[in-house]
Amino acid sequence: MHRVIVLVALSLVLADRAPVAAAGVDYPLVGAPGVYTLVNLHPDEPRRRLYSVNYQQAGLIPLCSKVKIESVDKRKMTFRLLDGDREYEYLFHNSLREPIATHLDRVFGTKCDARLEGLSEVDRKGIQAGNVLPGMTKRGVILAIGYPPEHATPTLDADVWTYWKNRFGKMRVHFSDGKVAEIRD
Repeated sequence: MHRVIVLVALSLVLADRAPVAAAGVDYPLVGAPGVYTLVNLHPDEPRRRLYSVNYQQAGLIPLCSKVKIESVDKRKMTFRLLDGDREYEYLFHNSLREPIATHLDRVFGTKCDARLEGLSEVDRKGIQAGNVLPGMTKRGVILAIGYPPEHATPTLDADVWTYWKNRFGKMRVHFSDGKVAEIRD
Protein backbone atom coordinates (compact mmCIF):
# COMPACT_ATOMS: atom_id res chain seq x y z
CA MET A 1 0.00 0.00 0.00
CA HIS A 2 2.84 2.36 0.87
CA ARG A 3 4.37 1.71 -2.58
CA VAL A 4 1.09 2.64 -4.31
CA ILE A 5 0.86 5.89 -2.38
CA VAL A 6 4.44 6.79 -3.28
CA LEU A 7 3.79 6.06 -6.98
CA VAL A 8 0.60 8.15 -6.99
CA ALA A 9 2.37 11.04 -5.27
CA LEU A 10 5.30 10.84 -7.67
CA SER A 11 3.01 10.82 -10.70
CA LEU A 12 1.14 13.89 -9.40
CA VAL A 13 4.41 15.79 -8.90
CA LEU A 14 5.65 14.88 -12.37
CA ALA A 15 2.29 15.66 -14.00
CA ASP A 16 2.39 19.13 -12.43
CA ARG A 17 5.72 19.83 -14.17
CA ALA A 18 4.72 18.47 -17.59
CA PRO A 19 3.59 21.08 -20.13
CA VAL A 20 -0.09 20.79 -20.94
CA ALA A 21 0.30 21.95 -24.53
CA ALA A 22 2.84 23.84 -26.55
CA ALA A 23 1.96 27.49 -26.75
CA GLY A 24 1.32 28.92 -30.18
CA VAL A 25 3.82 31.27 -31.78
CA ASP A 26 2.58 34.37 -33.56
CA TYR A 27 4.01 34.00 -37.06
CA PRO A 28 2.51 36.04 -39.91
CA LEU A 29 3.08 33.41 -42.62
CA VAL A 30 0.78 30.81 -41.00
CA GLY A 31 -1.96 30.20 -43.57
CA ALA A 32 -0.65 32.94 -45.89
CA PRO A 33 -0.74 32.34 -49.64
CA GLY A 34 2.39 32.57 -51.74
CA VAL A 35 5.00 31.28 -49.26
CA TYR A 36 8.23 29.79 -50.59
CA THR A 37 11.38 28.09 -49.35
CA LEU A 38 14.27 30.56 -49.47
CA VAL A 39 16.96 27.85 -49.36
CA ASN A 40 17.14 24.18 -50.29
CA LEU A 41 15.82 22.04 -47.45
CA HIS A 42 17.07 18.54 -46.64
CA PRO A 43 14.31 16.58 -44.90
CA ASP A 44 14.33 13.15 -43.37
CA GLU A 45 11.87 11.92 -46.03
CA PRO A 46 10.69 8.69 -44.35
CA ARG A 47 9.67 10.72 -41.27
CA ARG A 48 8.71 13.86 -43.25
CA ARG A 49 10.71 15.86 -40.76
CA LEU A 50 13.22 18.70 -40.74
CA TYR A 51 15.17 20.20 -37.87
CA SER A 52 16.15 23.76 -36.93
CA VAL A 53 19.74 22.52 -36.53
CA ASN A 54 19.59 21.80 -40.25
CA TYR A 55 20.59 18.13 -40.33
CA GLN A 56 21.85 17.35 -43.82
CA GLN A 57 19.47 14.48 -44.64
CA ALA A 58 19.22 12.83 -48.05
CA GLY A 59 15.90 14.43 -49.06
CA LEU A 60 15.68 17.65 -51.05
CA ILE A 61 12.98 20.31 -51.14
CA PRO A 62 14.32 22.75 -53.73
CA LEU A 63 14.83 26.46 -53.28
CA CYS A 64 11.66 28.42 -54.13
CA SER A 65 9.27 25.51 -53.56
CA LYS A 66 5.76 26.74 -52.80
CA VAL A 67 4.53 25.79 -49.31
CA LYS A 68 1.65 26.47 -46.95
CA ILE A 69 2.60 26.95 -43.31
CA GLU A 70 -0.16 25.36 -41.28
CA SER A 71 0.88 25.92 -37.65
CA VAL A 72 3.74 27.08 -35.45
CA ASP A 73 4.22 26.46 -31.75
CA LYS A 74 7.28 26.45 -29.49
CA ARG A 75 8.21 22.88 -30.42
CA LYS A 76 7.55 22.67 -34.16
CA MET A 77 6.18 24.17 -37.31
CA THR A 78 3.98 22.17 -39.68
CA PHE A 79 3.96 22.99 -43.37
CA ARG A 80 2.65 21.46 -46.57
CA LEU A 81 4.71 21.24 -49.75
CA LEU A 82 2.12 22.22 -52.36
CA ASP A 83 3.83 20.40 -55.24
CA GLY A 84 3.01 16.80 -54.31
CA ASP A 85 0.85 17.78 -51.32
CA ARG A 86 3.22 16.36 -48.67
CA GLU A 87 3.15 17.54 -45.06
CA TYR A 88 6.34 18.05 -43.02
CA GLU A 89 7.21 18.87 -39.43
CA TYR A 90 10.02 21.35 -38.76
CA LEU A 91 11.24 20.67 -35.21
CA PHE A 92 12.87 23.40 -33.15
CA HIS A 93 15.98 22.22 -31.32
CA ASN A 94 16.66 23.54 -27.82
CA SER A 95 19.92 25.08 -29.12
CA LEU A 96 17.97 27.63 -31.20
CA ARG A 97 19.22 31.02 -30.00
CA GLU A 98 17.21 33.44 -32.11
CA PRO A 99 13.43 33.89 -31.84
CA ILE A 100 11.46 31.27 -33.78
CA ALA A 101 9.97 33.86 -36.16
CA THR A 102 13.42 35.26 -36.98
CA HIS A 103 14.74 31.77 -37.64
CA LEU A 104 11.82 30.87 -39.90
CA ASP A 105 12.14 34.13 -41.85
CA ARG A 106 15.57 32.96 -43.06
CA VAL A 107 14.05 29.75 -44.42
CA PHE A 108 10.56 30.79 -45.61
CA GLY A 109 9.30 33.97 -47.27
CA THR A 110 6.78 35.49 -49.63
CA LYS A 111 9.30 36.33 -52.36
CA CYS A 112 11.82 33.93 -53.75
CA ASP A 113 14.13 34.95 -56.51
CA ALA A 114 14.79 31.64 -58.28
CA ARG A 115 17.08 33.40 -60.71
CA LEU A 116 20.63 32.70 -59.78
CA GLU A 117 22.09 35.53 -61.81
CA GLY A 118 25.40 36.76 -60.54
CA LEU A 119 26.31 33.36 -59.13
CA SER A 120 29.09 31.27 -60.60
CA GLU A 121 28.50 28.05 -62.51
CA VAL A 122 29.81 26.02 -59.56
CA ASP A 123 27.33 27.82 -57.24
CA ARG A 124 24.44 27.05 -59.60
CA LYS A 125 25.47 23.38 -59.87
CA GLY A 126 25.74 23.01 -56.09
CA ILE A 127 22.38 24.68 -55.52
CA GLN A 128 20.65 22.54 -58.12
CA ALA A 129 22.14 19.36 -56.60
CA GLY A 130 21.65 20.50 -52.99
CA ASN A 131 25.34 19.92 -52.23
CA VAL A 132 28.44 21.88 -51.33
CA LEU A 133 31.12 21.92 -54.01
CA PRO A 134 34.67 23.31 -53.86
CA GLY A 135 34.75 26.87 -55.19
CA MET A 136 31.21 27.78 -54.07
CA THR A 137 30.63 31.16 -52.40
CA LYS A 138 29.11 31.51 -48.93
CA ARG A 139 25.85 32.69 -50.50
CA GLY A 140 25.85 29.64 -52.78
CA VAL A 141 26.40 27.31 -49.82
CA ILE A 142 23.49 28.88 -47.90
CA LEU A 143 21.17 28.48 -50.89
CA ALA A 144 22.37 24.88 -51.49
CA ILE A 145 22.22 23.47 -47.96
CA GLY A 146 20.79 26.21 -45.74
CA TYR A 147 22.26 28.06 -42.80
CA PRO A 148 24.64 26.34 -40.40
CA PRO A 149 23.20 25.95 -36.88
CA GLU A 150 24.00 28.97 -34.69
CA HIS A 151 25.41 27.00 -31.80
CA ALA A 152 27.98 25.35 -34.10
CA THR A 153 28.72 28.42 -36.27
CA PRO A 154 27.92 31.61 -34.33
CA THR A 155 28.86 33.94 -37.21
CA LEU A 156 28.70 33.61 -40.97
CA ASP A 157 31.92 35.64 -41.14
CA ALA A 158 33.82 32.55 -39.91
CA ASP A 159 36.03 30.64 -42.32
CA VAL A 160 34.71 27.29 -41.04
CA TRP A 161 31.00 26.46 -40.96
CA THR A 162 29.87 23.35 -39.11
CA TYR A 163 26.77 21.45 -40.20
CA TRP A 164 25.29 18.31 -38.66
CA LYS A 165 24.74 15.37 -40.99
CA ASN A 166 22.68 13.72 -38.23
CA ARG A 167 22.80 13.59 -34.43
CA PHE A 168 26.25 12.03 -34.45
CA GLY A 169 28.09 13.17 -37.58
CA LYS A 170 29.37 16.60 -38.58
CA MET A 171 30.43 18.18 -41.82
CA ARG A 172 32.74 21.19 -41.84
CA VAL A 173 32.91 23.58 -44.77
CA HIS A 174 36.21 25.48 -44.90
CA PHE A 175 36.36 28.78 -46.80
CA SER A 176 39.35 30.63 -48.14
CA ASP A 177 38.83 34.10 -49.63
CA GLY A 178 35.07 33.60 -49.38
CA LYS A 179 34.98 30.35 -51.39
CA VAL A 180 34.79 26.71 -50.37
CA ALA A 181 38.32 25.36 -50.12
CA GLU A 182 37.60 22.06 -48.38
CA ILE A 183 34.72 19.93 -47.11
CA ARG A 184 35.47 17.58 -44.21
CA ASP A 185 33.25 14.87 -42.75
